[in-house]
Amino acid sequence: MPPELWESREVHAAVASDAPGVLVAIARRAHGLRQDELGALAGYSQSAISRLESGSGIAYDLRVLRTMQRLLGIPAHLLGLADRASRPSVSPRSDRPVDPAALTALRAATARRGGPVRQLLVLRRILDDAHHRQGWRALVPAARSLFDFADALRRAADGDHRRRLLAVAATYAEFSGLLYEEVGDRSGAVEWTTRALEQGQAADDPDVVAYSYVRLAQLAEPDGERVLTLTRAALRERGIGPRTLALVLRQQARGLAMAGDETCMARLDHARELLVAVARDPEPDNGEYRIGYRLSEQHVELERAACWLELGQPHRAIAGYEALRRRRWGHARAAERGLHTARLAAAHAAAGNRDQAVACGYEALDAARDSGSGLVLVELGRLGPWVGERDVRELARWLG
Repeated sequence: MPPELWESREVHAAVASDAPGVLVAIARRAHGLRQDELGALAGYSQSAISRLESGSGIAYDLRVLRTMQRLLGIPAHLLGLADRASRPSVSPRSDRPVDPAALTALRAATARRGGPVRQLLVLRRILDDAHHRQGWRALVPAARSLFDFADALRRAADGDHRRRLLAVAATYAEFSGLLYEEVGDRSGAVEWTTRALEQGQAADDPDVVAYSYVRLAQLAEPDGERVLTLTRAALRERGIGPRTLALVLRQQARGLAMAGDETCMARLDHARELLVAVARDPEPDNGEYRIGYRLSEQHVELERAACWLELGQPHRAIAGYEALRRRRWGHARAAERGLHTARLAAAHAAAGNRDQAVACGYEALDAARDSGSGLVLVELGRLGPWVGERDVRELARWLG
C-alpha cells in the first residue's frame, strides 16, 4: 500500500476513534477485495469479516488483527499491535473531545513495568471480598466504573499491555454479569458475561475464556444440554489452570446430573483431585484476583449433594448437605449458602420430611433477604410441588 494511505484523514479518524475494524475495511477496499474474498484468504466467513468491520467483539481479538495486519499490510501500530511514539492520539469511544493530558497520563501508566494491571487486579479482589461478605448491594456502580476505567486504559495501550488490560477488563465484565444475575436481570447478566467472553478471546486468555463459558452455562440452567455444550467449549481451551479446570468440571457435572447421567460424580472427583493438588503446592497470595481462588473442596461437595438431588436421590443429597452443614459451610458466601439451603429444603420435601423442608426453606428465605440474592428465591421455587402442604403453603405465600 502507498505510505500516504496511512496518513489519510480517514485512517486518522479510525485510529482516533479506536476502530480497528474500520482500518481493516479501508485496507481491504484499497486492495480491491470483497469481504468474502478477504475471508477466504484469512480463513474466516464473509459474515465474520462483516462483524469485524462493523466493530463487534471480534474487532478487538488480537489473533484476528494480527492475521489482517499480515494479509493487508496494515502498519502494526495502527491496530495497537506494536508501540510507536508518533502514533496518532487514541481515545476511548466517546463523542467528547480527548483530553491530551489525560491521554498522556494513561499511556504513561500503561508503559510502566506492570502498569496498572496489578492495582486493577487487587481492586477486583477487594470487590470479590466485599461481594463474599456483604452481597451485591452498592457494588454494581463500582464494578461498572472500574470496568470503564480498565477499558479506557486498554484502548490507550499497545501490544502486550493492551492484551493484559483487556484480560483484566474482562474479569470486571464477568463480575458485572454476576451482579446483574443476582438482582434478577438475566438479559443484563448474559450481555456482560458475553462481553467478558469476547474480551477474553481477544486477549487470548484461556482462563478468562473458559470461566466465561462456565458463567454462561450457569445462566443457561436448567437447560442441561446447553450447559453441557458450553462446558465442552470451555474444555477445548488449551492451557487453562487447575482451579479454572475444576470450575469447568464442577459445572459440567451439574449439566450431566440434569441429564440424569451419574458420570457427573467422576467429574466432581476429578475437580476435587485438582484442588487437593493445588493445596499441596499453593501459589503465594499477593492480594490479586485470580479466577477460582476461593474454590475449595467444600464447594465441590456442595455441588455433589446438589447433583444427587438432580438425579432424584434426595436421601443422598440430604446426607451430603447435612455433613457439610455441621462444618457451618464456612467457605461459601451467604448467597451460596442460601442457595444450597434452598436445595436442601427441596431434598427434604422430596423425601417426605415436611417439617425439615419448611425449616430449611425459612432459613434460605432469611439468607435471600440478608444477601439480596434473587437466585435463592428462584431455587426455593422447587417447593412448588408441595404447596398443598399447610406449612409449605405458608412459605410459598412469603415468596409470593
